[in-house]
Amino acid sequence: MKTFLRFLGNLATVIIAFVLYTLLQLGYAQKKVNLLFAVILAVLTVAVIYWMYWIYKRELKQENDWFFNAKPHWDARRVIISVAAFFALVIFQVAYIKLVGGNTVSQNQAELDEVRKVASPMFNILLIVVGPICEEFIFRALFFNTFFPADNTLNKWVGIVASGFVFAYGHDPMFSKFIYLYWVMGMILAWTYVETKDIRYSILTHMLNNLLSIL
Repeated sequence: MKTFLRFLGNLATVIIAFVLYTLLQLGYAQKKVNLLFAVILAVLTVAVIYWMYWIYKRELKQENDWFFNAKPHWDARRVIISVAAFFALVIFQVAYIKLVGGNTVSQNQAELDEVRKVASPMFNILLIVVGPICEEFIFRALFFNTFFPADNTLNKWVGIVASGFVFAYGHDPMFSKFIYLYWVMGMILAWTYVETKDIRYSILTHMLNNLLSIL
């Protein structure tokens, strides 16, 4: 019963985190932003991200079979893994676009491009910084804590595939041909998290990918 209640609590946390992230997206997508609005949005962003991190650490204190988030947080090997994952993302995206042909921009990317044309420059902060942080906490950190808390080979690979699919569905709910693109991207990010056992590295990989996409 205790385990089931913990699962329900973790699941509720994932849902709340997703709702909060959605609200932040609406704020960053505004066309005109004055100083007061920018300050309020920045404070809310910091508060939401801090809450996600606090919840994540609290969940790990309750159960952390994977030894996620262990110190020291930074080392050369894991930085190399993160950068290698970024190059894997880039290579796969280029190869997939060439393979499928036709329309080379997903509906999600097209919508983001349209919003960027009219939104304030703060929207770029969402794409490069806020989005990767929130999405990695939701689709990787909190997701694994909720659905795959036990560290074993089956959970590792099923978790990577499942995390990738949920990430893909969140970016392409219409199940277009790009669903497989986002699915593999999500799996690469999930593999980065599981392999490094630190959410900082999948966030770094995600940030680098999003930065490249808007350059």
